[in-house]
This record gives sequence, structure tokens and C-alpha cells, in this order.
Amino acid sequence: MDSKRVNKFVASLQRRQTRDAGRKPWTAPIPDDSNLRAVSPKARSDASAIFDPLLLAKLGRLDLIAQTVVDGFLSGKHRSTHKGGCTDFAEFRPYSRGDSIRLIDWRHFARSDRYYVKCFDDETNLQALLVVDASGSMGFGLSTVSKWQYAQMATACLAHLLLRQRDSVGAALVGSSVLNFVKPQPRASHLARVLTLLQTTHPQGPSSLPDILNELTTRLKRRGMVILISDCFSDVQSLKQSLERFRHHGHDVVVLQVLAPEELTFPFRREALFQDLELNKRLQINPNSLRKAYLEEFQKFMSELSNGLTSIGVDLMTITTSDNLGDVLAYHLHRRAAQNKSPLGKTRV
Repeated sequence: MDSKRVNKFVASLQRRQTRDAGRKPWTAPIPDDSNLRAVSPKARSDASAIFDPLLLAKLGRLDLIAQTVVDGFLSGKHRSTHKGGCTDFAEFRPYSRGDSIRLIDWRHFARSDRYYVKCFDDETNLQALLVVDASGSMGFGLSTVSKWQYAQMATACLAHLLLRQRDSVGAALVGSSVLNFVKPQPRASHLARVLTLLQTTHPQGPSSLPDILNELTTRLKRRGMVILISDCFSDVQSLKQSLERFRHHGHDVVVLQVLAPEELTFPFRREALFQDLELNKRLQINPNSLRKAYLEEFQKFMSELSNGLTSIGVDLMTITTSDNLGDVLAYHLHRRAAQNKSPLGKTRV
């Protein structure tokens, strides 16, 4: 499905969702120089409404979700570091917000009545590995989509964005072992293989994240980028040591921590049966008697995780499954760009 059809589909979906509220539907962006024109708060609000996790999940297919988010929201926040290191023409791609109008091929526009940008082969490309936690704890979801569904959508969006800028993308789905591994490749057709693995894997079993990360360090043959998508429920010191090995080998490491809102606030009031999703153990407890101790322990864990990863140069992004996917990814990409990195933190080697 091309970007024009996706934008039409998203616009019609927005109209149906907001008809009663009387808001104007969000429409696909038209070419402009985004360096000179700011996005209005209302336009941003309308666009953000489309990327609610529950609404995105209803689209079903990960390829459609990825293209919808990237074309409709992330393109304007992402600036590729590829400047055409060599002059070999590669392909045309549809114009997206954030591209300079000077890059538009007007002859192609005259023939097709559509805006396209010329792309040229760059001399180097980034190798990125998306490590996705598929252990049982990722299956938790109560008031929102599960952490696994959110991780699937985020992974699909990042893979689509990286491949769009002609970088190599691979994926490792991990639990108690490496469940599936796809070697990084730069081909656009490679996205289908990554998405198939995501859609055919179900979260289950215990997590051995530190040990698995140690194993994965031997599979990356050159320096690049490692993005870990997990709830990070593991021994913090062991996890820190494993990620430090990636840093020692010259990789740029990003941890996208996905949490459910209930894990942050523990809102339960009545006595209930709680189940361990990794060990399949059940325990009858009174939440009121445990809330204070739980929240203190959770805050201690989060503080230790943040301090530990920051100390070794790992970028930690904590998000919840209630966050709008387009909003939260765009915010973190913009933040990384502002820190004198490319939006995805690329380190050219």
C-alpha cells in the first residue's frame, strides 16, 4: 500500500472517530519547508489522536501500522543523516514532511502529479539490531494494549524508519533463549521478514535477558546500533554489565522500556488472585497491604536502572502502553537529535 492510500485511509478513520466531537479530520501533509513553518498545536493534536495504541491495534497488520505512523507523524520529526555521499542515483521516494522542497524532482512531478524526492546511494549505512523481549511478563495488559502489542508496533515503526533511510535492520526476539534472529540487511523487502517474526511470536516463559544479550554480542560483526525493547524486569547489575559489553564493542545502545500504567501506580483495591506470567505461579493477596511497599520497591528499581544505564552511556527511554505511539517516538527522536546525535543516534563508522 503506497503512502497516498495510507494517508487516505488514516484520514477516513479519523473522520469516523471524531465525527461526534465535531473536530476537523487530520489530513496528509502538503509540501512545505518545515524549517520555516511550525506545526500548529491543533494540527498536532488532531494527528496525535490517530496514534492512540488501542486505535492503532485495530488496524491489525504491523506493516500498515508502521507505514501509518512513519508517514503520518515521524517523517516530520526525523531527518536522515544521509546527504548523498556519492552521486549514484538510487531511487525516488514520496515526499514527506521534513524534506526540503529543494529536493523535490519537479520533472517527476510534471509526469505523475505527485511529489517525489531523489535519493542517492550513500557511502556508508548504519547496522541496527532490534532486540525485542518476548518473555511472559511482556504479555501483561489490562487497561491498554499489552506490553507485547505495544512493543510489536514500536519495533515495526523503527524498522520501517531505518529501512526507509537505507540502513540495515535486523531483529532478535528473545525470552529464555534467542527465539528468532534475523541478520541485519538494508533491503526494503527485509521488512516483511521482520514483521512476520513479530506477528508469529507470542510472549511466554521466563526471561534470561542478560545472558542472551551476552550471546548476541558475538553475532554483530561491525559497530552499529542496538535497540533493546523490553520492560527490563531483570537483575539491574547483570543487565548493565551485558549492555556495557555492547558499548565496549563500540555500539550505540538504546533501551526502550515499555511499562503498563498499572505497574507504575498499582491501582488495585480489592483482594485478588495475582499470577506470575513467567513462572505461572498464583498468589492471593490484598493489594491495600502491599501498595506502599510495592511502590517503594518499584521506584528503587527504576532509579537503579536509570542511574546504572546512564553511567555507561546507554540512552534509556521509558514509555507506557497508554502513550500515543507517534507522540512518544517523535519526542525521543527529536530529543536525541537535539543532543548532537542523529534522530536514531547513529554513529558513523
